[in-house]
Amino acid sequence: MFRFLVISFLAFASAEVIVDGPCPEVKALESFKFPEFQGTWYEIAKFPNVGEDGNKGKCSTAEYTVNGDKGTVRNSQVVNGVKSYVDGELTLVGPGRVMITYKFEGFTKNSVLTVVDTDYNNYAIGYSCKFLEKDNKHQVFSWILSRNKSLGDSQAKVNAFLDNFPAIDKSNYVYNDFSENTCKFTSSRAITSIRRKN
Repeated sequence: MFRFLVISFLAFASAEVIVDGPCPEVKALESFKFPEFQGTWYEIAKFPNVGEDGNKGKCSTAEYTVNGDKGTVRNSQVVNGVKSYVDGELTLVGPGRVMITYKFEGFTKNSVLTVVDTDYNNYAIGYSCKFLEKDNKHQVFSWILSRNKSLGDSQAKVNAFLDNFPAIDKSNYVYNDFSENTCKFTSSRAITSIRRKN
């Protein structure tokens, strides 16, 4: 997924999803079971963001390890034959809300992943929002995740949920590519710094 939440605070002018007004009140999954969320998730679709190189990042995954209300995540993706990854620290800050902390050279970045729906074994839908106070707008980020490289039978459940969740416009999703050729890489690197918005 994800350099994924690093990231939600950066700009990608040609693709970012910007909506008028402040961030809406979004209901998280109240019955969220953090330990059951651990393991590997494949990023089936995302709202484009610069942290995943816009639309370039492919074969994106997130590997969660959970211990109580804490944990770690490794987000990875492949771009042009290079696999990049970033490690983050997790803190459960409320039902269905996970703070992700990334430490880079010279600064730390926090963002909150709101899990709005999941069955733990097949799919999950994540949401994040950044208020752009100066312009009185908000930037929306969302991800569709799966335990497999495709949603399969879970696609209908995901569509039904999104059809009744106005904070997420599913027409903004860009779908990932997990084909064998796309996922090949010849080198890997850790992400230790990112470009910050001026």
